[in-house]
Amino acid sequence: MKGTILVVDDHDSIRHFLSETLEADGHTVAAAANAAEALQAFAERDPDIVLLDINLGSDSGFDVLEQIRALRSDATVVMITGNAEIRSAVDAMRLGAVDYLPKPVDFDHLLLVIDRILHQQKKSQVLDRLQQSRRKEFGIDFVTGENSKMQKVIDLLRQVAVSDTTTVLIEGESGTGKELIAHILHQLGNRAEGPLLDINCAALPEELLESELFGHEKGAYTDAHQQKKGLLELADNGTLFLDEVGEMSLAMQVKLLRVLEKRQFRRVGGVKDISVDVRIVSATNRNLAKEVQAGRFREDLYYRLKVVPIELPPLRERGDDITLVATHFLEQFNQQFRKSFRGFTEGALRTLHEYSWPGNIREMRNLIERTVLLNNGERVDRAMLGLEEAAGGESDPGMQAMMDVLDGKIPAEGFPLEETLNLIEREIICQVNERVQGNQTRAARILHMNRDKLRYRMKQYGIDRESPVS
Repeated sequence: MKGTILVVDDHDSIRHFLSETLEADGHTVAAAANAAEALQAFAERDPDIVLLDINLGSDSGFDVLEQIRALRSDATVVMITGNAEIRSAVDAMRLGAVDYLPKPVDFDHLLLVIDRILHQQKKSQVLDRLQQSRRKEFGIDFVTGENSKMQKVIDLLRQVAVSDTTTVLIEGESGTGKELIAHILHQLGNRAEGPLLDINCAALPEELLESELFGHEKGAYTDAHQQKKGLLELADNGTLFLDEVGEMSLAMQVKLLRVLEKRQFRRVGGVKDISVDVRIVSATNRNLAKEVQAGRFREDLYYRLKVVPIELPPLRERGDDITLVATHFLEQFNQQFRKSFRGFTEGALRTLHEYSWPGNIREMRNLIERTVLLNNGERVDRAMLGLEEAAGGESDPGMQAMMDVLDGKIPAEGFPLEETLNLIEREIICQVNERVQGNQTRAARILHMNRDKLRYRMKQYGIDRESPVS
């Protein structure tokens, strides 16, 4: 990977050596001998990396570092230092430098440092692009928000992505966005060009789950009319995401453990070991430590899966993000249902913040969708949300209007029957779609409708084949 690099050193020989070395490696290089030249070149060239001598004769490398960071807070600066100045280099890193190179600068080490930094920058750019695409897809960039807990999650993802094989266990309540975190981790790593496959371990019976993961040989069982590759094999050189891994049976856990230990497996009915290079990312809303104590989850597998644990905070602990998430969902469903809500009343916002959100982001999305669909006005108020009874655990807030009708309490102003029936139909299709992992043939069979009609309904209601939040 090549970039634009600014070399700042007052010694001609060192400056020329660094410039020639980097140019020979394919980089674009600008050079400066003092602070004034450095700041001018930085402003004009906007380099990816600055190599900055800590001692610039009459100028101070510290001062140049601070001025560069003032011009661009995310500037990447590597200090060049003599052996007697190591402590000063460490101080410079506290001021924002990302690394330092001792003199005399080693040719190979220099190129390794440059390559590592450029790859990290590319991964950060990938994350930014992914967040923008997710903002369009989901109507909200709920991954980062403004909450410090989520910022720590993103920082951890950047660090973990460097390793291609380290297993990651994403823990969090249902609806917090575990699947999305798995997608981001895949995109940040060196496996981004490889496949990303996922499976919900709770959605399938044990026999079918085994076949989906490991594949099967022809004749392995009654309906096995031909050989089938499993997800482990198909995800080779990529990532396999195991959602709700805590629901696996003990027998399946043993087989998964073998994959993690030996990087090998056998298809169902097979005798040949198949080697795979795949990163395993798993997720659960269970407390696996307690499951281990209860004997329902293998301790050795638990530690194999959670080499790096990532805990997603529930929505109720994300402070001001609650307003951010709700506002973006409001904008999304305003557009979808052609409504014109301009925001929330103070009372509605207070209610949103006081509610415990047991279903997290998924629950909020459904609530705002129902609220916008069933109401009209300038601002969403507390009554439209219908969260008061839900907070006490007595009813589903989005279906309160429907429950009133079933109880014979038809509002004097009337009841939007067609819209409510559409809402219920959409909710049922969403749940079935999630249950069958987007398999439209199975979904149509469960719903007793043909696939063409199901596709029409999914398009009508704006339902994706796969649910983005888990």
